[in-house]
Amino acid sequence: MKTVLITGGCGFIGSHLTLYLKKRGYRVIVIDNLSIGRKLLFRGNKFYKLDINNKKKLNSIFEKYNFEAVFHLAGLSKLTDSFKKKNSYKKNNITSTKILIDLVKRNNVKYFIFSSSASVYGKQKKFPIKENAKTSPISYYGKTKLICENIIKKNCSNNSLKAISLRYFNVIGSNFKNKLGEIHNPPIHLIPIFVKNILKDKPVKLRLNFNTKDKSGVRDYIDVGDIVKAHYFSLQKLKKTKKPFYIINLGSKTFYSAKQILELIRKFLEIKKVRIVYSVKKKGEPDKLLASSQLASSFLKWKPKIKISESLKNMILWEKYKIKQKKLFYK
Repeated sequence: MKTVLITGGCGFIGSHLTLYLKKRGYRVIVIDNLSIGRKLLFRGNKFYKLDINNKKKLNSIFEKYNFEAVFHLAGLSKLTDSFKKKNSYKKNNITSTKILIDLVKRNNVKYFIFSSSASVYGKQKKFPIKENAKTSPISYYGKTKLICENIIKKNCSNNSLKAISLRYFNVIGSNFKNKLGEIHNPPIHLIPIFVKNILKDKPVKLRLNFNTKDKSGVRDYIDVGDIVKAHYFSLQKLKKTKKPFYIINLGSKTFYSAKQILELIRKFLEIKKVRIVYSVKKKGEPDKLLASSQLASSFLKWKPKIKISESLKNMILWEKYKIKQKKLFYK
């Protein structure tokens, strides 16, 4: 049985990936410090509550298992927070990645898949965004992801480590059947915020000073179920390819504005009217983020299959479940 390590495996995407790989016959070891993730989302074979910056303890885990691959999903990801807490973001995103890569190489792990972000692109004029577009992150969070990509690239070679950096666009959805979903409290992403507020009969904040047709931010939404498949396909591809490092966008080509998303949620919940409070965009938010997934399609042989209607349906079910089981989710 092949063994893999997932950092941040008790988070939103990490928990889905853990379950997906385990179902495909992998022994999945999870490391998470639970600063964001929750133990109740653990679906792997073995769990270690550990901060990646604890190099000594982390190395002991590497020495215990013969990892075929490492999936690095751990890190901080709030755009606005990253401006205020640069030292924390540097430690938890950049320093931790340096430590992890060092141990990966020291212990002869062959494959590394990194959770990056579309935030590395910053403001763009040409859409959809291709991987060779100029990177100019607006947020410090985006800068940390770009720095991490460069760290990984410098440590890759044909004879030792091969890696893929997956630049996510906007990840949505949930695996409600297996009780997995977004667990930020309070929620930090647009759709969970919208759904939770509407379900609790609270007004929704809609930001309207974006340079777009309806003045709300336009994003490329992709379901977490499709995201985890791309990770699996990435690992399989690295085993066959010669080039040591790749950067690949993960988007869906389904572009929606915040206004359009709110209207879809309203219809799903069969509500006549949503109470709206208007505001301006947060610091570090680009007007549009639209991905070109041509490389993912041609190179990974991957295409997103889950429609936004299914993603929203599962997210609504998940938010309802969280409200009902609030003692489990709210510390």
